[in-house]
Amino acid sequence: MTGFSLKELIVDGHLGGARVGMDRAAVRGHLGPPDEWGIGAVAVDCAAIWRYGNFEIHFAEDDLCWMIFNDHVQDGLDAGGRGLDPWIFTDRFDHDTTATKLRALGLEVGVLVEWEMRVLQVGGAKLFFDEEGWAVIEVQARSPAR
Repeated sequence: MTGFSLKELIVDGHLGGARVGMDRAAVRGHLGPPDEWGIGAVAVDCAAIWRYGNFEIHFAEDDLCWMIFNDHVQDGLDAGGRGLDPWIFTDRFDHDTTATKLRALGLEVGVLVEWEMRVLQVGGAKLFFDEEGWAVIEVQARSPAR
């Protein structure tokens, strides 16, 4: 079983080697079979979402991964029995503290507002923050920080 690294997900845009744009076979090659798959799907190979712990791999109709997602940050990140390297996230920081920590590492950090939430864009990821702190990790496609 492949371990997960928040640094690799946030900075490099991959989860255990699985990236946006990969097909199901490539994702399975990196992560193995999913722990769970999308509601209503009759078989894993037609499910729109594969879950590894509470990390989600989302597939489009062309069977390519279009998003890596986790909206369970507040509940605690779960790698489904795999190792999880929290990197600098030893606590659930707020927006400003997270931005300061990332910039101190020399990373370029963009600040956005989406879904009425404050967002940090760094590397391959967007980190969404609500009033309680960090809430969501989303990787769709690499785009430069704004």
